[in-house]
Amino acid sequence: MSARRLLTLASPRHRRRCWCTDHGSLALLMLALLVSACGRGPAVDATQVSARRIQAPLPVQDPDSPIWRDTLEHPARLMVQDITEPRLTAPGVELVRVRAVHDGTAVAFRLEWADTTSDLIPESSRSADAVALQFPLQGGADVPDPAMGQVGKGVRIWYWKAVWQDDERRAKAGAGDRVAALYPRASIDHYPFEAPSVPPGSPTAEAMSNRYAPALAVGNPITRRPPGGAVQVLKAEGFGNTAPAELQQGSGVGRWREARWAIVITRPIDAGPDLAPLKLGVRNYVALAVWDGASGHTGSRKMRSGWTPLVLEAP
Repeated sequence: MSARRLLTLASPRHRRRCWCTDHGSLALLMLALLVSACGRGPAVDATQVSARRIQAPLPVQDPDSPIWRDTLEHPARLMVQDITEPRLTAPGVELVRVRAVHDGTAVAFRLEWADTTSDLIPESSRSADAVALQFPLQGGADVPDPAMGQVGKGVRIWYWKAVWQDDERRAKAGAGDRVAALYPRASIDHYPFEAPSVPPGSPTAEAMSNRYAPALAVGNPITRRPPGGAVQVLKAEGFGNTAPAELQQGSGVGRWREARWAIVITRPIDAGPDLAPLKLGVRNYVALAVWDGASGHTGSRKMRSGWTPLVLEAP
């Protein structure tokens, strides 16, 4: 390859052409390559999420692991969810930087985006930050509607929520529940349906639970921290029928620093009999969604992507 061609490729970030002759100085060429290597960002794959196969343990608990630095980054563009109510009327997070690695058994995704606030505990007009990965229930190129699937062509969703991670942190530290975190000077006795005088499981306890904690009483999945910690696996066949999946096989951890979230979500390559396993060396598909708590995003009010090709490196 000519020196002029190498110098053109050396600066992809700026897309400049360096009009040196083919007989230019070798020292000048090496300097240009060094400057380019130091100045450019991570290697980017704009067409798909490429999951590199690694022999080392997956960095499932470490968004800052050096393993991520040697992994291709996919810039996933998001759009406003304006298909069903409640619609999102103003744009939120528009870009998520996605990286992925796998070990032949599980695949870990690193998701990073800009967010000026870390929203952990829901408050009035303010929800918790969250992110989700969605996969087609059936394999192959005939994917369902990217907006939560469709009847007969469902999806599985790995859903990480900041408040669940904060719940886990406070539980381990003995720091009390969300009410104590929001109002540290409050004196908390007990919920009426948990009073010592009310027998657990009795009609009185059930009636009081229905009155004072209706979402908990009807089994709303967001009322309790998932068994996997901060990640809940959901199933859906379109809007309005999302429910917890039978198998809760997933994990996730996130950290917010310098106005950026970095989240690692891990799922098995083969995640159960009713979900097509991810295949190595061929195209699978994944979609993303992000909720910005400070902007009041919740439920279907979110930013989302279409289906993005996902390729897991074969041995």
